[in-house]
Amino acid sequence: MLKQGFLVSCVLALSVGMARANTAPYVGASLGVSTNTTDSTARPNSRGVPLSVLAGYGGVITQSVYLAGEVTGTLATGQLSANGMKSTYGYGVSLLPGVMLHDHFLAFARVGVVRTNFNSGNNLSTGAEAGLGMQTSLTQNVELRGEYDFTAYHRVSTVGASPKADAFLVSLVYLFN
Repeated sequence: MLKQGFLVSCVLALSVGMARANTAPYVGASLGVSTNTTDSTARPNSRGVPLSVLAGYGGVITQSVYLAGEVTGTLATGQLSANGMKSTYGYGVSLLPGVMLHDHFLAFARVGVVRTNFNSGNNLSTGAEAGLGMQTSLTQNVELRGEYDFTAYHRVSTVGASPKADAFLVSLVYLFN
């Protein structure tokens, strides 16, 4: 009985060690299309192309469960439309739980908080972010990610509106493992 308990303990310790071996820090960059909408008829929809950088730490924590923490920074947003609630730069933090569908294919959700500057000046607003995405390996260290994110912001007092954002993003991610 003692021998079986020892063997079970060894197997559990090795499996936890293997799961931890799959976790790694990563960095990346993303490009996409975003649409900002408001509850104000005076502010029409605004479309833009956000360029962002990201850094995180994550990996497979059990047999097929993935978990990561990530920080993002939107460096610039090229505008596709002339009017509306334009976002310029921002930053955020997210938790990415997911499921490995295959050895090299991940489905994940994003839950986070972002802070974004709207229009010119100091119009920073905090928003809650939720999204869904997929990620696949291109090489041992490079992965391709596609995702949709929705963000609902608090009211921007200087503009008098509560913006919402829909973003479709494509990212290249480099894993340090």
